[in-house]
Amino acid sequence: MALPSDFDHVAVDFGATSQIFHVGRASAAVPLALPGLLEAHRRWGRLPLPEVAAPAIELGTLGYVLGEQVAYVFSLLVPIVTRSSECQALYFDGDEVARGGARLNNPDLAQTLRDVARDPGHLRGAYEQLAREFAPREGGLITSEDVRCLEVVEAAPVVVEHGEWQLATMPPPSSGGVLVALGLKLLEGVGAEAPFLSQAHLRRLMCVQDTLLDVRDERFDLSCRDAGFVCDLLSPRRVSELRARAGTHAAQAPGNQLGSTTHISALDEAGSAVTLTLTNGEGCGHVLSGTGMVVNNMLGEEDIHPRGFHRDEPGTRLSTMMAPTVLRGRDRIIALGSGGSNRLRTAILSVASHLVEHGVSPQAAVDAPRLHLEPVRSRRGGDGRWVRSLAYECVGLEAPAQQELRRDYPDAPVAFAQQNMFFGGVHVAMREDGVFSGAGDSRRGGSVAVVD
Repeated sequence: MALPSDFDHVAVDFGATSQIFHVGRASAAVPLALPGLLEAHRRWGRLPLPEVAAPAIELGTLGYVLGEQVAYVFSLLVPIVTRSSECQALYFDGDEVARGGARLNNPDLAQTLRDVARDPGHLRGAYEQLAREFAPREGGLITSEDVRCLEVVEAAPVVVEHGEWQLATMPPPSSGGVLVALGLKLLEGVGAEAPFLSQAHLRRLMCVQDTLLDVRDERFDLSCRDAGFVCDLLSPRRVSELRARAGTHAAQAPGNQLGSTTHISALDEAGSAVTLTLTNGEGCGHVLSGTGMVVNNMLGEEDIHPRGFHRDEPGTRLSTMMAPTVLRGRDRIIALGSGGSNRLRTAILSVASHLVEHGVSPQAAVDAPRLHLEPVRSRRGGDGRWVRSLAYECVGLEAPAQQELRRDYPDAPVAFAQQNMFFGGVHVAMREDGVFSGAGDSRRGGSVAVVD
């Protein structure tokens, strides 16, 4: 199959590991985040839309000071954002990529938000513009039919019971939500069996990750769209079978290593919870002209296109690993989620398990060292077979635990000396007996705020 004219790959060096990103106009999918947010505001919002948008409009107009962590991300994205001058202008300060402390603004985006806040119908014009600028004749794949047929769909969450807790998470086409739900069921009881971050605890975590990789074969993302498949997978019989074979694994297909995703968790005094995960991928390297909006590269994300790029039928809703999650227990509610491409499922699962199985604080759960298994090509013997490589954070792990992990997963382990954004960013909001707490993941610049 001939590829569209504007579809390319760039290499990004993250130090301990690297990644190939696929970008260009043909990597852009039709985005539905803003219509979804507008629909949520219409149904549940209490403040007028212009008031909701006002802080973002002010930042776009008057400018914001770039933090060190986001500046680091900017530096990584240089091979992508320099594909067009309008995109580069949003990331550069003069002739160089912006560094921490630089003051940047985005007046075009501020005006776009102002127009949409005054009249949500203004968004229709932006979609028509998207169909023109990312059309096949421009090297893209988006057509007027695509934007005419866009629709926000409401779906029932995946729900599982876990002791006194109930977990609700993203349904298909999120395969991540199904994997988080299954993983938590497989980890049930670990808190009573192994002390927090002990070698036995880490061994159980890795056995579950192995099992989830076994489950997620090349058919999994499509199979997840069948409610019967999901129901059977999460059934007591199937969970029992998977527990019995945990630790006996065979590597499957590769996954996407890195990604750019944002998560927000919020709770209020009435017991309402919002857990929202948004992604733009890494951006395709182009801006929708005059809007200040960098367009996504979701058709270029390997992890959600296991059969290869540009093979799905037009109108197909993309699979995703994003899995905003809510946990409810006796007088307790927790909202959490993460960015981090395919690491977000292990990040969410680990933090959720730490919270409900070991009862640690949100900050302790988020700060705990992360571990992630990734299928890679073997470097041994020259046979090119798929094996499972371990990536882990050294900080917080005792030397014997690290030695055992490396012995169990000897193929190309990647050790990060400190916490790293590679492992996602889990942001948690918690209410227990009427008292609010939370944790922002420093790996991705997270923070916590309590608003009266």
